[in-house]
Parts: sequence; C-alpha cells; structure tokens
Amino acid sequence: MGTSRYKPLKSILLIDDDLHLVKLLKDSLQREGYRVYCGFDGGMAVHLAHKYHPDVILLDVNMPYVDGLKAFDQLRSKRDTAGIPVVFISDMVSQVIYPTVRSSPRAAYLKKPIDLIDLNSFLRQFIEHAAA
Repeated sequence: MGTSRYKPLKSILLIDDDLHLVKLLKDSLQREGYRVYCGFDGGMAVHLAHKYHPDVILLDVNMPYVDGLKAFDQLRSKRDTAGIPVVFISDMVSQVIYPTVRSSPRAAYLKKPIDLIDLNSFLRQFIEHAAA
C-alpha cells in the first residue's frame, strides 16, 4: 500500500452469498485500509446499510431470499440509504443489470470474476466521481 493523495473510504458494505468470495474481498479491502461489513443476502444488505451507513455498497445480484436488484430498490426508497453508492458485482450478463445502473445515479457494475487490483482502483475512481 503506497502513499497516495487519496484517502481510502471509511467503510464498505460487502454483500454476496459466496462465502469464499466475501472472505477474499474482505481481506483485500481491509489491507487497503477500509472498514468492511459483510452480509450474505439482499435483506441483510438493507438492514446493515441502515445500521452502518457505509460509504459504498458492493452488492451481488443473484442471491437467495432478496436479490440484489430488489435490495437496491429498497435502499433507494429510504432517505437514509438512497444516496449510498452501490457497485453491483455479478457474473450475470450486463443487459440484466445495465438498465438499473444507467437510470440510477451513484450505481455501477463490475463483472465477476473480480480482479482485486482493478477493484481497488475502481472504488477510488467511482467514489471520487460519485462525490463530485
């Protein structure tokens, strides 16, 4: 982790039903200086977002119970979570996710498998753009 004029985000909410991926991403993001909260379905995403008010949410789409797109709609419908930037992470075809991303400010999409170096770079750029 080199010195940079960019100060890392304070917190990331990471939601995915793949426990191995959650551990891998959590470890990587913590090494970059982020505080990481984890959940494993869309219902947890909504609950934890209200509880922690993270700086960004990494949200899988295809999950049991409440999928990521439904969770996103719930997050956007509440005043205290409506402005939190959301990055969808999924191996689904982009045509399923793109309409939501295109029509929603502070939303983006990264296709799985995720390269950890690219993820960290993307997060810095995405948040700088979302804050502008």
